[in-house]
Amino acid sequence: MNSFVPSHLVPIFFLLLLAGCGGGSSGDGLDSQEPGLSGTITIESGTRVDSDTADDSRLNEAISNNSSSTAQLVPSTGILGGYLSNTSGRYPDSDEFVFEYVVDGQDTFRADLAAGSTIAVQVFRDSDFPAPTITLSVAQGGALVDSASGTGSTPLMVSAPDEGPAEISVGTASGGPFRYVLSVSTAGVNNFQGSHYSQPEFVPDEAIVLMSSEGQGNVNSQGLARALSVSSAKSLGQGAWLVRRNPVGAVASQSFGSVGGLRDETLRWIAELKAEPGVEVAEPNYVYRAQTDRDLSSLQWNLPLISLPLAWQAAPARGSSIGVAVMDTGLFTSTPQTYGNWHLDLDANVVPFSSDRILDYVSADLDIDPQFNDRLGYDNNPADPGDGKPQSSNFHGTHVAGIVAALANGEGVNGVAPEISLWPVRVLGRDGAGTLDDLVAAMNWAADNPDIDVINLSLGGVGPSTVLEAAINRADGNGKLVVAAAGNQGTDELTYPAAFERVIGVGAVDAGKVRASYSNFGGSVDLVAPGGDATRDANLDGNADLVISTWGVDDGGEFIRSYAGLQGTSMAAPHVAGVYALMKGANAEAVTPGQFRAWLASGRLTESVGSSTEYGAGLINALRSVDAALDGSVNTIVLSSPSAIEFDLARFSSDLGFTVYPEGESVVVDGVAFNTDLITLEPAPTVGDALPDSVAVSVVEANIVEGQSYATTIEIDYSAGADSGTIEVPVSIDLRALTDERDAGRHYVLLVSPDVSRETIEQRVVTARDGSYSFSFDDIEPGEYFLVAGTDTDNNGFICESGEACAEYPVNGLPEKIVIGEERVTGVTLSTSFRRPTIASMGLPRLGFEGYRLKNLGNTAAEPVRTLETNR
Repeated sequence: MNSFVPSHLVPIFFLLLLAGCGGGSSGDGLDSQEPGLSGTITIESGTRVDSDTADDSRLNEAISNNSSSTAQLVPSTGILGGYLSNTSGRYPDSDEFVFEYVVDGQDTFRADLAAGSTIAVQVFRDSDFPAPTITLSVAQGGALVDSASGTGSTPLMVSAPDEGPAEISVGTASGGPFRYVLSVSTAGVNNFQGSHYSQPEFVPDEAIVLMSSEGQGNVNSQGLARALSVSSAKSLGQGAWLVRRNPVGAVASQSFGSVGGLRDETLRWIAELKAEPGVEVAEPNYVYRAQTDRDLSSLQWNLPLISLPLAWQAAPARGSSIGVAVMDTGLFTSTPQTYGNWHLDLDANVVPFSSDRILDYVSADLDIDPQFNDRLGYDNNPADPGDGKPQSSNFHGTHVAGIVAALANGEGVNGVAPEISLWPVRVLGRDGAGTLDDLVAAMNWAADNPDIDVINLSLGGVGPSTVLEAAINRADGNGKLVVAAAGNQGTDELTYPAAFERVIGVGAVDAGKVRASYSNFGGSVDLVAPGGDATRDANLDGNADLVISTWGVDDGGEFIRSYAGLQGTSMAAPHVAGVYALMKGANAEAVTPGQFRAWLASGRLTESVGSSTEYGAGLINALRSVDAALDGSVNTIVLSSPSAIEFDLARFSSDLGFTVYPEGESVVVDGVAFNTDLITLEPAPTVGDALPDSVAVSVVEANIVEGQSYATTIEIDYSAGADSGTIEVPVSIDLRALTDERDAGRHYVLLVSPDVSRETIEQRVVTARDGSYSFSFDDIEPGEYFLVAGTDTDNNGFICESGEACAEYPVNGLPEKIVIGEERVTGVTLSTSFRRPTIASMGLPRLGFEGYRLKNLGNTAAEPVRTLETNR
């Protein structure tokens, strides 16, 4: 259960003065000059709420949906917020008022689904209660077609294979109360999580800035530090700088009494940096971590899974002369103070020592090497220093390097490309963590190194860095493929750098070619590779499906080479980097990052193992990949984004983009077909002309009827030289989910104090009518407020927690102060949703936000916590 923690709102709040509406009618029947506030809360299209939440039960308004006979009707696509609990009781820390949770073990829904629809559930619970056991299932034609279970630590996901009626059930058999968000989407349309604010790690009192071309000039570190009023500035190359401020951090930590307060102050400072002249980008110095887990196994099941033995026969050079940079924790050596004496399975492949280059980019506060006097910690020795602990992620880079480059000499383990030149580049410190500034500096160096052909990044975080993406794009433009781990959170939350456009994001599968339980899906995954899963033995060899590779042991004070079995998308990524090295070694001229993406898009490199949402283009196949490289030909293909379009009453237009592989090829339109009575394309693709980069698809509103559904397919035939193909984009228009059916649940509308306490000053309760909410505050004390609203489905006394619907004025995630004067303010509009905005849309992360406390009057009359409603 949440105890009250002040919400932290970033970036800097802007003051919004709302004047009266000039005497016009507000629609609430009140004198427009009377002090107060009124307005409307709109609801995201396709939104529904569980009909028997704890909040409903409190008011005896719950409508059971716990069986097939009482199943709640939901739209064929959309999002729903719900509540379940295996037990009943009273929340702790409820002050003098009682907040209770009730038993509700199952919610059942019915929907008319399209073939291949995906249903996902994300769970949110209070830490005071044990983790629940949760089951998600879907049935069609009276038979169970898919199910998944877990504790809610990662989302559950199932699919409906057929078109038609379906029954969806969410149940719990243990644990305490929890909130959940259920999403339903059709094939080709990602419509999953995003129901909580991302909480990326970053270094307090540091920022990464990218200076504009005008701002770069001949600036040096001292000049930039003075211009930005910071204590120091370090160049990361290509106009990027790490800037630090020293004294403010200490003051902030004392003032706010927590690291959280210091992090908030850092974000406020970064927001101010963005406004400085010459600053094009200012962002946190995000922390990235190795994407791995678990320990020790045997047997390399992963190599035959991707047809490697056959690929080696087709490419006997096995990657010879190809340079692979593994940016990670460094490399095991028996003498970490000096360069050399690497793990015997890798030693012959590591590039020779050179005093003229930097291979250790870990800053001093995360590094060792006291014999080097560089205060930033950069040096030419990428040795992994170990940490003396028996269980750690310290030799993570050694494990990753072994998957790519271990010698095939009949001893130890075999790498995917056992003849490559290995460039170990240390960017992660001894705890498996590294910072954005070090990674950017290393990437800028590698981008200009002609001997590096592929860069492996088995690391990630949720912070999207413009500066890092620019460095990666330079590397790609210079002919280096960048491969990254898709992340181990088991969600579709974007993980960077894997989610960047010019990075190949790699998800993980087990020995049965099934997505690993921890592996992310969605926009971070371009394809999958063996990553292992310690909970499974899919190939029935008697061992857990872990990926064995090179390792090191240092817990006895002596550095001893070893081997270990690990799981993670960190293990999957180097399989793809190694396969690219095999391809490049087999036909260096034909294989480029752009050609690789073209082959991947055409399906020539992978084996189909499931939906593109979970598996991207499929499982990497080394033999097929080498065959594509040896053939050297690349058929021109065009992919659309999105691959399917859905319209409803709230959305009548959508952009449709086209990506051509290989990049830069000329594509001509040969034919266009779609139902012109339903949709239009602008600009209209014309036969004989070049295919436009994108078109706007719009519904012909005059020809559709509310309450009906329609479907068509956009078909565009194209040619590019001797190649030809057809783009097919299914379009659905579903007007059956009427606007007045939208319901995000009972909403508590609050006026909250703008100070750090975030005390609720005024409160109203509203329910949905005709697809929206209307609210009114009368006789309000003039002053500054935040205007917020949301559900309390679990009845714990908080709104806007993750898993609850939330509306903040004017935009979720970026609340602004409203000043209420002597005149009535009318016409205010908010929008509520169970989703949360991304960091990219907000500009900076939102940290430590735990929702808003419902009003507690706290007087001797013991008035109810929620005005206008019954006592508990």
